[in-house]
This record gives sequence, structure tokens and C-alpha cells, in this order.
Amino acid sequence: MTAKLHSKFRLTVTTLTPLHIGTGNTLLRDFDYVTHDGKTWVINEDALADLLADDEDNLTKMAAGRPASELLKSEDFHADSPLFCYVLPGEPRSPNPGSVLQEQIKDPWDRPYIPGSSLKGALRTALFYAGYGGRNLQFRVAPSNDRINVKYVAQPLERDVFANNVSPGKAPNHDLLRALQIGDSIPDEQRRLRIVNVTVSKNSQPSGSPIELEAIPSDISFEMSLALDGYLLSNQIRREVGYVDDQIGWIQGLPQIVNSWTQDRLNIESQTNRSSNWTNAFEQIKPIVDRFVADRTSREFIVQLGWGGGWDSKTLGKRLTDNKTEFSKLVNDSRYKMLRKGKFVVGDVYPKTRRAIVTRKMQPISLLGWVWVRMETMA
Repeated sequence: MTAKLHSKFRLTVTTLTPLHIGTGNTLLRDFDYVTHDGKTWVINEDALADLLADDEDNLTKMAAGRPASELLKSEDFHADSPLFCYVLPGEPRSPNPGSVLQEQIKDPWDRPYIPGSSLKGALRTALFYAGYGGRNLQFRVAPSNDRINVKYVAQPLERDVFANNVSPGKAPNHDLLRALQIGDSIPDEQRRLRIVNVTVSKNSQPSGSPIELEAIPSDISFEMSLALDGYLLSNQIRREVGYVDDQIGWIQGLPQIVNSWTQDRLNIESQTNRSSNWTNAFEQIKPIVDRFVADRTSREFIVQLGWGGGWDSKTLGKRLTDNKTEFSKLVNDSRYKMLRKGKFVVGDVYPKTRRAIVTRKMQPISLLGWVWVRMETMA
């Protein structure tokens, strides 16, 4: 695909595996949600307080922090009950009071959606990966006497790729991604969510207790919009802000850039996890990506969003690990906080942990966050 420099696209984003984009909030069992009849009921605290307005004893219990589950009756559990914000099929694995369920992002009417920032962040990483490789940039570990803030350690490289190494103060105004605008998706009116148990695995074996999440199921489609700012990309303005030809090429060939990055990630992961029980997830996704990469005119791409993608979904990944000597120095340098304990040896897999959805018997069955994006030009 070669996009015009002023284009608007309708994006159809379809989940291939469950997707969790969190709010940072946690729901506590018996306080924020209860289970009943094989379902999970998320409590509407305001409605419950209104219902109990004339019940002084129960209001006192609620104010004292007693579990909301103690205030509900069996007849409260029905489809149209105002006491619940929404109802999820299934129940979290842990029956313990206060056990945590990670909340999925939703609009004020509890309809799940995909934030434009989540997709744009993933596309930025793909473009960073392409630009870093295309410009033959190299990361170097800072001299041992330099102080490091790990939050900003990639900024000089990002300026090299997106802002052509202008001064840090000017970089936001010259950043290439100003020309790429993505809106939030239309919310899912059907409020389709499910509960998934996720575990951190090490060497393909579950490690630690499962993490319980709300997630958008597979095979749910959302509509989003993407626009290329023709003003910023016009010949005169792009010269003023410093955009150059290779950067314009990345934007115009966005689907191919993303698919090449995804293909590299899947090639590495399928080799690393060849003996694992969730290789099937890779085997389902990889042929689609390979087909898109082969078709240079495709307006479709596959990318991983949200929580659970792991280190290489948010970083340069293979671009760093390919330089084995420098990467070993990077991981073993405590200033970068990339290793909790032990020592990294050239040839080791990094990171050693992965996140996967598991059954109640802790068998990995799927990955998180893979979506299929189709781009259609809007009039």
C-alpha cells in the first residue's frame, strides 16, 4: 500500500486472541463484584446505596466497608437489575474474598472500546523498529560513570528516527508521528467481555499465581479511524519540520512496516517456544502475516495491543538482541534494570518469561492482544 499524503482510513480492528487494555483499576471480589449462577456481576455502588437509603443498618455496614455481597439478596440477580453495571459470563478462578480482577477500559456506559493511543503506540514501535534498522543506528551502553533514567534512555534514538535528532526541547514539534492521527474506536454496544486467567510462564512452564483479567474475546470487530495530515506532510511544511524521504516512505507503507515487524517477532517467538503448549496461537497468526508481507499492496496488518505482549512488543526487541555483545552488556548493567537477579550470558533467551492465557488446570492455551487491522480509504 502507498497512501496519499492526505488520506483518511476506516480501520476494522478484529481481535484474533483475547485483548486486555487495562484502566489501572482493580475490582475486588465481594466488594466490587460478586459471583452468582456461574456469572460475574459487577456492582453499581451508587445504585446499591440508593436502594439502601432507608435501611440504616445496611447503610452503616456499607459505610464501614463491609462487603457489598452481604447486602445483596438472591432476587437482586436478574438481567435488568440496576444494582449491577454489567454481567460477565464465567467466574474468576480464585474464590477468596478480596481477590483481584483487573478492569478492562470502557466508556462511561461500560462499553469496551480500543483507545486510539493504544493502536498508535503499537504503530510507533513498529515505525521505530523500521527506522532504526533502515538508518543502521546502533545502541551503545552509556559510560559506567554516567547516571541513567531508564524512562528516557531511548529518547536520543527516538529523536534520530522521528525528529532527525533535533534538540530535546524541539523534538515534540518535529516528531513524525504528529502526522499520524488515530481516533478511539466506536464502543461495543453489546458490551462483550469475558474473564481470562493469565500466568507468567518461564521456560514454557507456569510460574506463580494466575492473574485474572477482564478481556475482549476473540472475533470481536471495532471500527476506528486513521488520518495522515496532508498539511504536515506537504513539501513545504515537511521541509520546515525536517521530515525526509525515508520517513515519508514509512508512513506511506505503514501496513508493510507493521507486518515485517510482526513477522520478525513471530519468527523469534515460534523458535523460542517451539515446545510450548501455546505454539498453536503462533501457528494460527503467522501464515496470515507471511501472506501480508508477501503482498506489498496489502492494506491489512496484524499487530499486538494492550497488556501481555511482553518486552519485545514495546521495544526494539530483535534490533537490540542482534548485537549480542552490546546487548549482554546492556542487560547485565544494573543501571538499566533489565535483570532482577543472576547474570545474562550471550545466547540466553531474553526475557525468559512470557504471559499466556491458561485453563483452570494451568495449561497455556492462548496469547493476548493480537488483532487484525483492515484499512479502507474514506471519501
